[in-house]
Amino acid sequence: MIIIDGINSVLQSLAFAYVLIYCVDKSQRIDKMKLLFMTLMFTLIGMLFTRTFVDCPGIIVFSTHILALGLVFLLYKKNIINALIAHTIIYSIMGIYSIIFGNIVFAYVKELLPIKYISYEEIFIIYVPEWILIFLCFKYIKKIEQVYKLIVNEGLLIYLLIMSFAMDFTITFYLLTVGYKSQLIKNIINIMFFIFFIVVLLYFRKIQYKSEQISKLNKALGIKNSELSKIKHDYGAQISYLYGLCLMERFDDLKKSLKDIINNNESTPTAVEVNKNENSLLSLALKPAIDKGIHVIIEDKCDFALINMNEMEFYRVISNIVNNAIKAMKGQGIIIVKSYEYLGNAVIKIENNGPKIEEHYLTDIFKMGFTTKDNIDKSHGYGLSIVKDLVESHNGKIHVKSTDTATEFKIVLPIK
Repeated sequence: MIIIDGINSVLQSLAFAYVLIYCVDKSQRIDKMKLLFMTLMFTLIGMLFTRTFVDCPGIIVFSTHILALGLVFLLYKKNIINALIAHTIIYSIMGIYSIIFGNIVFAYVKELLPIKYISYEEIFIIYVPEWILIFLCFKYIKKIEQVYKLIVNEGLLIYLLIMSFAMDFTITFYLLTVGYKSQLIKNIINIMFFIFFIVVLLYFRKIQYKSEQISKLNKALGIKNSELSKIKHDYGAQISYLYGLCLMERFDDLKKSLKDIINNNESTPTAVEVNKNENSLLSLALKPAIDKGIHVIIEDKCDFALINMNEMEFYRVISNIVNNAIKAMKGQGIIIVKSYEYLGNAVIKIENNGPKIEEHYLTDIFKMGFTTKDNIDKSHGYGLSIVKDLVESHNGKIHVKSTDTATEFKIVLPIK
């Protein structure tokens, strides 16, 4: 068993090192010397604590994890966030496997078979499936890289780390209670706790995401308020100038100046746009919303050159959805547009806080000619049907959901 345990440690370490180098270094060819060095270091860390604290499983699990994170920090100081994400992804994969096979399955089988078969149970229930899992990680490394990119774009490192330490707690609890009566029941309770923890984590992530959006919007509104204060000051000077023209009875100049002020005022939108890339196609499609006084938040993290749909068709898809939202929102509210790459697809989410679309309308909303407006001249109800046809003609999908707080359109388009 010592030899098998050693082989398992080396394979685990190799998986950790390979995923880190593949995702973070972004090199077409893996640096074999770096891979060998990192595999050796991860193996030594595991063996050090396993041999030193054999009677303290909690110390083994948590110390090994923390020391491994320290090694990642030393190796990737300049790119530490991405390195921690890559490490924690593979650590989470191994942790979830350990909880399922090492806890639930192993505990169940151990109660059924005689104690003399315990070594065979460990080999065929714990080690062999883990080796298969490691092989699958190598085979589907590009899928892991796609998940890695998604987490990098979403900024989910802190939640991923918390989840990984929650798995440490779950595994430690199992190791501390091995041999107690009703071990299977304890494992099930343990897993239920873990699932509850993840649900709570996701809930608070959603709250934080909303608070970040509000913070960005408040910052942008502060900048807009400063701009409007300056405009107000300028208008004060202009009014004084107009009054002077009036006193001098230069009425032609007065009319021209008033016209210039009115035209300038109409070109100054009161809404704000929160967007790092103002030249993006999404920003162009959202401009009518800004002009109508609707606040816009854009998080563009996708390269639309990768999709099969051309720019004109893509612009029609987004602008048709946005125009529908503008009409429903009547010049007030927020539109949030988010794009990212996920598992070989480009995902675009367009959310607004306008009126709810009733449930019985959601099934008909993409049908040609369907509208909730007065449609005597048959000029409404074609925008969303065009959107659906364009998306599906490029092997994509579009979904809509609506609640009392928000309506969201989700477009999924395959990447070339």
